[in-house]
Amino acid sequence: MIIKSLYSLLLSVAVLGLVSCSSENNEEHSESVGSSTRSFVVSQDNAPMTRTNISLTDGITWNAGDRLFAYNVTNPQGYDYLTAISDGRRSNLKGDIHWKEGDELALFYPFRHVYRENMGKVELGLSENTLYHKGELVVRRQNGTMENLRYFDYAWGKLKNVKTAGQDVWANFRLQRQYTILCLKVVYEGQPVSDIKHVTLQNVYDEATFDLATGKMTYEKSKGSLRITADTPLETFYVALFPDDKFKPTYVIETVNGDKYYATVAEPLNYQAAKYYEYTINATKSPCPWVDIDGKRWGKYNLQYDPCTSVEGWVPCYRLAKQPWDYFYTNSNPFNLCPEFLPRTFSTSAFDHFRWGSIAAANNYSYDYSRYHSYHMGNLQGVIENKCYGDLAYYASNGQWVMPTKADFDKLMAKTGEYVGYYQEGCNIIVGVLFDPTVPACNKGKVLDKNGRVIGKTNCPNGIYVGKYYDRNTRMKKFSKEDIDKGVFFPFAGAYTEYNDCAPRLQRPGGQAYYWTSNANSCNYKQATAFSAYYMNNGWLYPGTVNGCGSGNNPKYNMYSIRPVCVNSDSKTQQSQQSQQTQQTKKGW
Repeated sequence: MIIKSLYSLLLSVAVLGLVSCSSENNEEHSESVGSSTRSFVVSQDNAPMTRTNISLTDGITWNAGDRLFAYNVTNPQGYDYLTAISDGRRSNLKGDIHWKEGDELALFYPFRHVYRENMGKVELGLSENTLYHKGELVVRRQNGTMENLRYFDYAWGKLKNVKTAGQDVWANFRLQRQYTILCLKVVYEGQPVSDIKHVTLQNVYDEATFDLATGKMTYEKSKGSLRITADTPLETFYVALFPDDKFKPTYVIETVNGDKYYATVAEPLNYQAAKYYEYTINATKSPCPWVDIDGKRWGKYNLQYDPCTSVEGWVPCYRLAKQPWDYFYTNSNPFNLCPEFLPRTFSTSAFDHFRWGSIAAANNYSYDYSRYHSYHMGNLQGVIENKCYGDLAYYASNGQWVMPTKADFDKLMAKTGEYVGYYQEGCNIIVGVLFDPTVPACNKGKVLDKNGRVIGKTNCPNGIYVGKYYDRNTRMKKFSKEDIDKGVFFPFAGAYTEYNDCAPRLQRPGGQAYYWTSNANSCNYKQATAFSAYYMNNGWLYPGTVNGCGSGNNPKYNMYSIRPVCVNSDSKTQQSQQSQQTQQTKKGW
C-alpha cells in the first residue's frame, strides 16, 4: 500500500494581509463588533498557495472565482466567504467578512452551497457536491479521475489573533486537507482489469459533518455505499474518502461489457486525512460469502440441499443460497398462517431445513427419518460422527464452514444493531432481521426501526409492536440489497416441525425464523439450542434471540435453517478476496 504524507496535501499560506478600502474605513471599523463586515485579503509573498487543481506531480493551482468559507469562531455571525481573484499557483483571496482585531477565523474550502446556518458546521458529501467553481455554481459527482477530486478537495485552517492593519506573517498557518485519496487498481487472475465503468465501495462513510471551530469531523449516519461512475472507461480509479481508522470496505467493480468483480478487505485499515493510498485489488467474480463481525466471519447465505447442484469444494448436492434472502418454498404473504405444503418426494426434493446433527439423512423430511438426529450433548461444531451425524455445515463444505455456537449468536447481537424489516423480490415479501455492524456504537445491542431509532434491546424475548409491513406508518424497514450487504440478514424461513407423510408442510415461512446453533441441551439429549424470531399477523414482532426460555429446548427432530460461519479459506480464496498492499513513496507527495 502506498501511503504519502505530503506537504503538498497541505495548503500553505505564507503572508496574510488585512486591507480595508481606505484608511478612514479602517479607523472607523477598528472597534466594531457585531454584524458589520470589512474587507479581508489573504495575500501571498514568497510561498505559493497550493489549491484546487490537483496533480500528483505538477502542483496544485487556484482558479479565479474559487470560494472558501470564512467563519468567525470568536464572534459567530453566520458564514462569509473569500474568493480567489486570479488563476495560477499564487492567488489572493478577497471578500467582505465579519471580523475585528484579535478574532479567530476559520477558513474552509470549498464554499458549499448547502450548509447549516449559524451553527459553525458544514455538511460534507463524497457522492455529490454543490459548490462554486471558477465563480459558477456547479454540481459534480466523483468520476474516478484525479482532476475531478478538485470538487471534493475539503481543506480547513484557522487564523488566530487577526490584526487590523498591515501585513502579518503566520508561518505555521496551513489549510489542511480533511480527506484521503485512494488510487485503486484491479487485477483478476493475474491480469489488470481495464475498461472499468463503475466502482462501488460498501461499508464506507459517504457523508460527514465538519466543525469549523474545532476541525473535527463526525459521522452522524452509519456507513453506506459510495458508487462512482467513470465518464470514460478507466483502468485506475482515484477516489476521495473520509478518514477512517477502521476502513474495511467491500468492492464491486463493473466493466463496460457488464463483467462484475468483487473483493473484500479482510483486516481493518487506518486511512488518515491528507494521505494518499495506492491499492491493488486481486478480485474474484464471486461476491464474498461472509461478513466479518468482530473477528467472526458470518455467512451471508443459508445452507441448502439441492440434488441438482454440484459446487467446487462442496459435497455434491450442498451449497450456500444464491442470495441472503433466499429459501425454498417462499411464501408471498408473511401473515399466511396456513402451512406451505411440500413435495412428497422426500429424498430427491430441494430443501434447506435440517435436523440437528443429522448428516446421512439431513434433508429427508419424512416421518420415517425423524429419529435420525445426533444424541451428542455438547458442542457439535466441527464434529463428525461416522459420517452419519455431526456438524452438517462442516461436513457439506469439507471443513470450510461450521454451525455457529450460541456464543457466536450472542456476540453477533451484541456487536450489531438489529433492524427489523423486509425485502421485496417480485411479489414475495421476505420478512427478516438484519444485524448491521456499521451502526454507531450506542446502537449496538439494540433493536432499531426503519429510521435507526432504538425500539428495544436485542437478544431478548420481549415483543415489540412494529405494525404491519404495508402500513404507511410501519416501523419496519424496507431493505435494499445495499442494506443487506452491510451485515447478516436472517430471513424468516419457517420451520418443519410436523411429520405427516400424507401432508408434509413447512410451518409459517415468512413469519417465523428458527436457526440451529451447534450447542446441544446439556441436560436433555433430545434437545438443542436455536436462534428464533417471530412476526405476528397483529403487527407484533419478537426479535431474534438465543436467550428465550425455550431457546435451549428445541427437539432435535425439528428441521430448522442453518446459517454457517466461515472458519477456513484456502490461500487462493484469501488472495482473491483481499486487497494487496505495498508501501512506497512517490516524489513530490
